[in-house]
Amino acid sequence: MPDYQAPDGAYPILLTAFDESGALDLPAISSLLDFYQRLGVPGLLALGQASELLYLDDDERLRLAQHVADHPTGDMTIATVGNFGATLPEQAACLRRIYEMGSDLAVVALSLLPSADNLGEQLLELSSLVGAHVRLGIYELPQPEHRLLSPEEVGTAAASGRYYFMKDTCREIAPFSAKVKAAGSALKLFQANLKVLPPSMEAGSHGFCGWLPMVCPELSAQVCDMSLPAELRKEAHERLMAFNEVMIAHGFPASAKHILARRGVAIQAYSRAETARRFFEAGPAALDRYIAENDPFAALALAGTR
Repeated sequence: MPDYQAPDGAYPILLTAFDESGALDLPAISSLLDFYQRLGVPGLLALGQASELLYLDDDERLRLAQHVADHPTGDMTIATVGNFGATLPEQAACLRRIYEMGSDLAVVALSLLPSADNLGEQLLELSSLVGAHVRLGIYELPQPEHRLLSPEEVGTAAASGRYYFMKDTCREIAPFSAKVKAAGSALKLFQANLKVLPPSMEAGSHGFCGWLPMVCPELSAQVCDMSLPAELRKEAHERLMAFNEVMIAHGFPASAKHILARRGVAIQAYSRAETARRFFEAGPAALDRYIAENDPFAALALAGTR
């Protein structure tokens, strides 16, 4: 395990698909996984906030995790949130179960830990309880309570040799940069906030794990590719920022599901999230018009190419 490294790049959060009765739509999730695999997405986060994690019961979470782990995904890394339970031993058992289902990384959501205090100590205890064979990740899940690690706690988690991936949600470049430095080369940090993504990449972020890779993985990948010209990465970021505003204004995550359906994924817009209500009240016409007028899905061409 010491040689393991999560791939760099833009990671979508896996949306949870529902049918018209409100039940999990597993065939739609398969279609979404196939879509990401065809586009060469390096990895994804399952059971994140945008997955409507807090609207799922434990049985649905485990069914979803098992379905994702069982679906052929090629080289795509699967990181799955898995610390469910009231105590650290219960959470460790669930993380172990998620990992042994076939996920590449079992991810600890900080807001689900039993206590808001001593986050770093809880991470170390979980790494001890879960078993030495389990690769772990960290997610500063903003809900139901936004808990953030200090740079010192990030350094301690990295030094343990058990944590390989972290989705940072502090939304500010200074503390993010300090965490990147503290993590060193063992623990890879991924920026969740689109606004500060470009300076985060300059500061050493290993990629972007957020909402826009779900619907625009091509442009998201370009913002993360430091080998590309700065002007191209800047334009890709500006396009993502504009599209992000439209997607949120039209009832995320239902709006994202509708966008993916427009891209050929066999998914419907049904959602349990309160924020999705705006999509069903206003309808998709304005969103469709923006897509038709702006073509937000195409990767930008390098100068001198077609």
